Amino acid sequence: MLLVVAVGLLLAVQSTGGSLISERSLGKTSIPQEDKTKIKKEELPEAARKTLDTDPFKGWSVINAYKMKSGEFEVELKKEELTQIVMFDKTGKIK
Repeated sequence: MLLVVAVGLLLAVQSTGGSLISERSLGKTSIPQEDKTKIKKEELPEAARKTLDTDPFKGWSVINAYKMKSGEFEVELKKEELTQIVMFDKTGKIK
């Protein structure tokens, strides 16, 4: 069941041309702390906030949001035992 949910989310995001990184399933880690500044969800671009409110992210909670030195954004999400990182460009589009 856990794998089905993760695969479903990956397919949903890929169908929109974006990318989704699941730390748990891919063994990826986030960008080093010195290259980013923690921000509140409300400080994300409006497009990013709207994306996080769509069906593929239903049930996922923002646990951390960061602004990169590059101006891009990293958002850590959690749903039950799953954790994932979603990257957004400067305008709020999924990378």
